[in-house]
Amino acid sequence: MNDSSLHAEFSNAFPVIAQELGSLNLETLLEGATLQEVAPNRIVIRDRMPVDYLYFILDGTLSVSVEDAGKSKFLATIKPGEWMGEISVLSGEFLAAATVTTDVTCKLLRVHHLTFEKLLTQNPEVAQVLLQHFINLMAKRLRASNAVS
Repeated sequence: MNDSSLHAEFSNAFPVIAQELGSLNLETLLEGATLQEVAPNRIVIRDRMPVDYLYFILDGTLSVSVEDAGKSKFLATIKPGEWMGEISVLSGEFLAAATVTTDVTCKLLRVHHLTFEKLLTQNPEVAQVLLQHFINLMAKRLRASNAVS
């Protein structure tokens, strides 16, 4: 996939982030990322295991679950335009809080945690946009979990 089609795919899945970053900062983000296609029913992140990447979901859906008393408990669905792995990466713990499994073939843009940290510390404009969207995503997830409780 060439850079312009990756730029277009990211902009399609994350239009607000792409617009707020602007073309130059978006290119900076994409330069440090790799595209990954994952087949259905594959575990991308496993509960209590190390998480080295932040994932932006470009296409497909993934299920989030935790093990409870030896049984898998479904928590949520992650869709295009959302990200995952951010809590592990931003908290510095680098351990997953849940298992994330592909429901269908998924297209993920992954950024290694060291690349992401460098991007945040060296580019305040990118940091401001991504951290604000991270806060908004966390608030959305918290509201959704409170609605279920």
